[in-house]
Amino acid sequence: MRLNRYLALCGLGSRRAVEDRIRAGQVKINGKVAGLASDVSEKDTVEVGGRVLKAPETHTYLILNKPAGYLCSRGDTHDRETIYDLLSPEYQNLHYVGRLDKESRGLIFLTNDGALTAALTHPRYEVLRIYEARTETPLTTEEFSHLRRGIEVEPGAIYQCAKVETIPGGCRLALREGKKREIRRMLAALGHRVTDLYRTEFGGVELGALPEGKVRPLSKEEVEMLRQAVPQAPNLAPTPASW
Repeated sequence: MRLNRYLALCGLGSRRAVEDRIRAGQVKINGKVAGLASDVSEKDTVEVGGRVLKAPETHTYLILNKPAGYLCSRGDTHDRETIYDLLSPEYQNLHYVGRLDKESRGLIFLTNDGALTAALTHPRYEVLRIYEARTETPLTTEEFSHLRRGIEVEPGAIYQCAKVETIPGGCRLALREGKKREIRRMLAALGHRVTDLYRTEFGGVELGALPEGKVRPLSKEEVEMLRQAVPQAPNLAPTPASW
């Protein structure tokens, strides 16, 4: 791995900032002053200003197709099933990104990358989420307009879709926040009961044909796509070069 990328992963700042430290002769690899073209392996000892750096944490990124009936929770006082019942032992330490309610289905990310999790879920960054909702009765053209303009689901609480379009049996909605039961509450305010709610996309990454209840690793390109969805977020390390 190139030295500047390694230092950025260790949290020493942007690539430009760490390159300034390399040029100033503050960085050593195995006791020797390093240069901008230096590479770092797992066996190397890297020092900055006389301090030995800890190797960057290895992150795991998964995508889960959550079935209905599972809680997004570490555990449940009523002994109901959670998404962790679907995961093998080596993934039990991961946290989920973007909660889905018990009866909703679809895309959930699982990772141990806390900075990326915080960025993707913070309302400030308005990361796009795509859902498909089926309802008992079809929505009217006027109701589609209401969803785009915003709906007051309770006094002072206005929810709004970034985009909404019709699909067979329901609608496809794009949201830029992850408010609790947002879609169900908007549609209930219009007099519609949701019979199925399915998240198909988050931050540009699509669920695709992954079977329900199964997980797969995110590709390097997908992880980079998520980082690009929140490029202004602080403390967000680049995708590891050794992916």
